[in-house]
Amino acid sequence: MHYKEIDFRSTPLRTLCTASTNAVSELILFSKSGVMDGITAMEYAEYFHGAVLVACQAYAVGTVSDINEIEAANHKKIDLYKYKETNYHEYTYVELINALANFFKHNEKWSVWPVNETTKILRHYRINENTEFPLYQGIKIIIGESTDLRGLCETLENWRFSLLNTRHKST
Repeated sequence: MHYKEIDFRSTPLRTLCTASTNAVSELILFSKSGVMDGITAMEYAEYFHGAVLVACQAYAVGTVSDINEIEAANHKKIDLYKYKETNYHEYTYVELINALANFFKHNEKWSVWPVNETTKILRHYRINENTEFPLYQGIKIIIGESTDLRGLCETLENWRFSLLNTRHKST
């Protein structure tokens, strides 16, 4: 067994997701108790969602690095992000996570939505320049109505496990 097969990134990511889930829950409670309005609470929550998505993106990049080291290969990240493609999605949830993280990092520089791979993926999932709280909407696509952001961790951990497990069998 290669030491990179051990998922050292999972616990820190889950810890961040737990803390962010709790913070967003507090914001929602603030809005329900009148401390702030619901729109402001959701705007603040988008920053927690963005931080989690960027950490998820780092997890995915680290997984690509691990796979490349384990296999002594040079796979492109986008090829591995597409791994475990489903019949009903043109883009995987890992690609959506990556696009949402890129959106969070770069959208404030956009005077209009550019035509690029990030916005192409977001539009595929019906997230566009008119979407209110796009990070929240994107996360809902991945984890459903749950408010527990650890669902993103589970998605990534399952992807990583599949990459390692299935690819080992074929090598």
